[in-house]
Amino acid sequence: MQVVTSGIDYIDTALGGGIVKNSSLLVIYDSFSSGWTLPFEIIRHQVARGVLGVLINYNLPFPRLLLRAKSAGLDIEKEGREGNLFVIDVFGSKYGSQTSEEYVYTIGGFNPETYIPKLEQIYKDIFSKTDKTEVVDFVFSLDGMAFELGENRSIKLMKRLLSNHIINGRHLFSLYLLSIDRVSKEFLSWNIEFNDYVIEFSSKKCDHGIREEMYVLKSPLDHFEPKAYRYDTKHQGILPLVAPRSRETTL
Repeated sequence: MQVVTSGIDYIDTALGGGIVKNSSLLVIYDSFSSGWTLPFEIIRHQVARGVLGVLINYNLPFPRLLLRAKSAGLDIEKEGREGNLFVIDVFGSKYGSQTSEEYVYTIGGFNPETYIPKLEQIYKDIFSKTDKTEVVDFVFSLDGMAFELGENRSIKLMKRLLSNHIINGRHLFSLYLLSIDRVSKEFLSWNIEFNDYVIEFSSKKCDHGIREEMYVLKSPLDHFEPKAYRYDTKHQGILPLVAPRSRETTL
């Protein structure tokens, strides 16, 4: 079992040592959380290491995707034009907001039944344009997929994707993003089942801003322990949450 780095030291530590090759990481967040930035940060670090990034966009028109990614530190335009990252634009395919950038692919006549063969063809074309031997793919996002296809179809599609080795020997790991406020508990539960690693971000409004907590819930590594952390969005770090000591009762 080969373990690779996420590119972020504190995430590797929280996961029990890193990410197992050919595995997947699910990041769950709520509407006011900044946890959505984590997959963008991971793919930015991977691209900097020479790994090929593939981002599958279900959520936003391409110009807004560029802005969203840039706010998380990922410059899609720069990396795409340099051959370090490709975008499969499902949103643009469905709503006609397409771009002429060579690193952006669309899926003509999008249909769940023909999605996987068309996705395989896109990956073949991408691989014909690069000599990179490792790939990290990022689905932005599972709730976007569920909105477009319906939850049941999305679950069936995820099962088919898991059983199809589309990226073959180049696959390093996959990243999935999911807003907990947009999907049912059943859909959430299925995606927790599908993924090898699960991190959940939870936000709480308070007098001095928004308090962010990170719960590392699942990892296949032996040294992993589920833990809760205070997530420092400003300094991009984590601090373990310590349970308050119970007061001893005197008799």
